[in-house]
Amino acid sequence: MNVKNLVLGIGIFVVFLLMLGYGIEAFYPSPKYENFCKSGLNGVYPVKAYDYSGSSGANCTFNRELQNSADQCLQNSGMPVYDYDDNGCTVSIKECDYCQKNYDEANDAYSKIVFIISLIVGLIALFVGYRYLSVEPVGSALMASGVGSIFYGSIRNWQNLSDVWRFLLLLIALVFLIWIAMRINKTPVKNNRKK
Repeated sequence: MNVKNLVLGIGIFVVFLLMLGYGIEAFYPSPKYENFCKSGLNGVYPVKAYDYSGSSGANCTFNRELQNSADQCLQNSGMPVYDYDDNGCTVSIKECDYCQKNYDEANDAYSKIVFIISLIVGLIALFVGYRYLSVEPVGSALMASGVGSIFYGSIRNWQNLSDVWRFLLLLIALVFLIWIAMRINKTPVKNNRKK
């Protein structure tokens, strides 16, 4: 393979992966954090109010019931949103905001779909690259793009997979890549023995 083909192959690989990522985002946009969570929520439980002139403000009294409510909210993957008095001390919990939990769930569902799309596109690219391998650098670049697509989808969805599924996915990918490599490089065995 000459340098021109190598550069073209790398170019095809990079543009293919960029096209995949932006194509998925264009036709199936990812969840946006700001669509789930309002900015400016303060979940901190202040022990003492502080004015920025350098002196401490009023002492806030610790409220065990309020702290238990906040702990319960946090254990349920929520973020407590507090009401404050004039001294800046927390007096109650307005709500337990589950925006982060809802965003994480939407993002996990999105990652699963991206994984499926990337897997399908990757397998198609591998097949087309294998089919047209004799046209260099297109065949090799498409095969690399197929592997890259499967890798992209797997990494995007990695946090949703258990260790067993991660192992099985990697095992299947390894066996498939070895099979393709053996098919491509299959040469007839010649009998070189002297008679």
